[in-house]
Amino acid sequence: MFDEILVSVDTNQWSCQFCTYTNPLSVFPKCKLCGQQLSQSATGSLINSSSMNTNESSTTSMSLQVLNRQQNDESNAKKIFLNIKSYCRQAKTHFVDDQFLPSPRSVGNIDGTFEWFRISEITSSSSDNRFNWTVYSSPESSDIQQGRLGDCWLMAALALVTERPKMLEHIILTKQVNQEGVYLIRLCHNGLWKIIIVDDCFPCTEHKQLAFSKSNRRQLYVPLIEKACAKLFGSYSALTSGQTEEGLHILTGAPCVRINLNSETNILDQDIIWAKLLSACEARLLIGAATGCDDVSEEDYKRANIHSCHAFSILAACFLSHISMQFVLVRDPHAQTNYNEESITSSIRDQLNSTLSFSLPSGAFWISWPVFLKFFNSITISSYASDNYDVREVAQYTQSSAKPIPSFHFYVSKTSNFDISLIYHRKYRGSTLTHTQSFILCDVEYGLDRDIGKSVAILESRYGTFTHWTGSLSPGFYVLVPFSTGFCNEKYSDTERHYTLVMHSKIPIDIQLANEPATLLADCLIAAVSKENINKTTDADFNYYTTPEKSHFSMFIAENSSFTNYLNLDIDMTDSTCISSSRKSFITHDCIPPRHRQIIFLTEWTHERNQPARMNYLYQSSFVTNSNHSVPEINISENDFHSFRSF
Repeated sequence: MFDEILVSVDTNQWSCQFCTYTNPLSVFPKCKLCGQQLSQSATGSLINSSSMNTNESSTTSMSLQVLNRQQNDESNAKKIFLNIKSYCRQAKTHFVDDQFLPSPRSVGNIDGTFEWFRISEITSSSSDNRFNWTVYSSPESSDIQQGRLGDCWLMAALALVTERPKMLEHIILTKQVNQEGVYLIRLCHNGLWKIIIVDDCFPCTEHKQLAFSKSNRRQLYVPLIEKACAKLFGSYSALTSGQTEEGLHILTGAPCVRINLNSETNILDQDIIWAKLLSACEARLLIGAATGCDDVSEEDYKRANIHSCHAFSILAACFLSHISMQFVLVRDPHAQTNYNEESITSSIRDQLNSTLSFSLPSGAFWISWPVFLKFFNSITISSYASDNYDVREVAQYTQSSAKPIPSFHFYVSKTSNFDISLIYHRKYRGSTLTHTQSFILCDVEYGLDRDIGKSVAILESRYGTFTHWTGSLSPGFYVLVPFSTGFCNEKYSDTERHYTLVMHSKIPIDIQLANEPATLLADCLIAAVSKENINKTTDADFNYYTTPEKSHFSMFIAENSSFTNYLNLDIDMTDSTCISSSRKSFITHDCIPPRHRQIIFLTEWTHERNQPARMNYLYQSSFVTNSNHSVPEINISENDFHSFRSF
């Protein structure tokens, strides 16, 4: 359930997987603060962190229903909370979070001077002074006030979640204000659920008012969640700027679908997007939207009284048949948008409001669909459902084409929809990912030999932190193999190559994580590309396949269909920029045996020099009667990814 253990070799400390408290190794494996003891499997992974580098490593994880996972976490949190309260009472002190001290470092790079006060010392507006502090009390999205921090992406996501009080209960695990000042918040980070412990001390203005987010009627849940996120990412300033889908993922752990309304490559089908939006609204899914269109000037946004580069919530969508017009109900988490559209008369507005099952919150406004498409550049839909099953597994990208590669095996008992995500563990929230991460999903027939990809081969690739695929899988056995050549560079340490595989489904599944020879990945990729004859080129007894240009990586598969001769193949990729290669060289020579295939190279786009990637290569081929060595050398005895594969 809690899969990460942070260990510092230099300081001889370890971070508790339950409460994040940093302990000396002398008290391992029992946390000094919360009293929780690490599980045997977690202890083993800490003692032998290199176990995943062996072929013998294999673990099996069962999926849990989202609601059951929430309840398990809450049960663990209650024990942690009681242990910390007991610790504070014995010490006769208020809880002070030494992992996130009330200091300028915790605020980060934000202009202004801030003082830290506990809630008992914080003043509120005159309208709120009559209320006592509560964690939450009948919360509404209109209660949320963003404050001086540029984290509208988080506030917009939180406003959406606040519309679903039951969801909020599974985030705020401490329901009551307590004298010790200890609060537990449940957040999803890097695809893993974590319980974040915070105290009740917050940055304030010179008037002793909360400097950042707050909630009307002295509700603490908004600043508590914001502080937990700030602790998670290192400081309050680390929360500046972001996308709504990130906020929704942190709060729900569920996959999100982002619809780009200003795509330069795909033609926008307004009817399909409207249908998706209407369906999401009817299903009461969490929906966000963002402004910031490149073809709309700042002056146009000001004239429309809509904030540019800002995150909003979508609360409803409505079609009025008698005037044949579509409308969207949008909410600004600032509650400061003063939008008015001439086509939306008071009569039309009354008709639209009458379709709602809830009262209109502050900051909400109706906007016609064509105008919405003009000013908004994206829609984000969260697929959160408490009756879904999910499974979460952590693994590492390999650094060498000759090393075993983590592979995930599972069985689908009946046809079901699946959401599959790869989430890279960024060292810092603001850091950019300069490589592509991908996965191949193939069905497998198990027997004496595994037959890869007889009926399905799904190849998904993304540049960035998240790689996501959604679709339907039929009954059968499957293998999923993540890969990324961006980590071929030796500069990446073990902790910098972690990712989480997250699978959501309507049915329970068990996933077995095993280290497999890299040739398994080669077989899956060859099955996916050659089966569909993707970019196939035929030249006498020599065929080769390449990936489509729209892919975020490029692969060259050579096929020697001769029955007698070896195929010599020389490739020069030196006229390429901002790419990483699985061969670690831009000049290669290979000699392919008769009736064999080989993946000559796999390259991925990078943007390390802020330049567009360019992939150019030249090849020369000839047939010879005798074999010769590959350059760079291929470790066939170690099942190198580039090994020859018979067909």
